[in-house]
Amino acid sequence: MKFDRFAKLIAGISLAFALPWIFLVIVPFIQGSNLEPVPYPEGQEVDGGIAAYPDPTLYRNGSSDYGRQIYAAEGCAYCHTQVIRPTYAGADMWRPGWGGREEDGLARETQARDYLQEEIAPLGYQRIGPDLSNVGHRITERELMHRHLSDPRSLDPDSGMPAFLHLYEESPDGEDLKPTKKAEALVDYLLSLKKDQPLPGKG
Repeated sequence: MKFDRFAKLIAGISLAFALPWIFLVIVPFIQGSNLEPVPYPEGQEVDGGIAAYPDPTLYRNGSSDYGRQIYAAEGCAYCHTQVIRPTYAGADMWRPGWGGREEDGLARETQARDYLQEEIAPLGYQRIGPDLSNVGHRITERELMHRHLSDPRSLDPDSGMPAFLHLYEESPDGEDLKPTKKAEALVDYLLSLKKDQPLPGKG
């Protein structure tokens, strides 16, 4: 009798864990596994000859793809997210430039399909630093992006971001820093982060 009750308890606990896991993990994974980019309807074409959302060529150059690997290896996702939260979950859309190009009416919250072209989406763990979903629109100059990486406190004295000096080499005179291939690739990746592509049917 006691064993029967114990078995029912274990079965109930197992079911309580299994059902959410199935519906929140397995089902969305299956639904998202076969997604394809959505073509833009006639009259909603995007500048630059982009024919679908998300852009199938997104991040598809060698340097920025390598830069994504550097981003992961350096642990950037521990302090930075790549998710513009919906307004009911946070104030992201009120932060200048976070949602994308506000002046062009393209700022928006993150959509699941935004990550379709990424094998592993660096959503982030916590937001110690600013969200980077659209940092490629906020920081457009390579020199400034390198400065953010090599000496962040020169731009913000209160910054808690470490200086990634191991990605740079000193010049022969010791006065300047020269970016390594890893630093250049990481900057390429960061400059490519522009997740505000117009959504089909929303134009």
